[in-house]
Amino acid sequence: MLTSPQECSPAMLVMLITPPPIDEEGRMAYARSLYGDKAMELPERMNEVTGVYAKQCVELAKELGLPSISLWSKMQETEGWQKKFLSDGLHLTPEGNAAVHREVARVFNKAGLSAREMPSEVPHYSEINGKDPQKVFQLQCS
Repeated sequence: MLTSPQECSPAMLVMLITPPPIDEEGRMAYARSLYGDKAMELPERMNEVTGVYAKQCVELAKELGLPSISLWSKMQETEGWQKKFLSDGLHLTPEGNAAVHREVARVFNKAGLSAREMPSEVPHYSEINGKDPQKVFQLQCS
């Protein structure tokens, strides 16, 4: 799954990006705001488990020789990351999205790529036929 896109387009840059950390207290507060006393006892996602997944993602990238971004680690380096980067303990705030953009741009720059100058190998949304959306996405690999 990770290497097949490069078989169709050798110039394609494949990178692995870990999930961001989980603010368990923020998740609980969000659940309480929605469900009150019926909120779950524990958050449905745990930061420790997410960290294990993130570590495996980074190790797999190294094994395959692919660049990776550990959002899980990077975001936790910032004091107050829980509120700065996450809106409800899980989903990114505008600042969280900006942090992801900075990290992706850093990987692009390191690879000698510029997002503005990169050709698009996927169709513009206006080219997608709503009655047959898959047709425009069919890759022609030689």
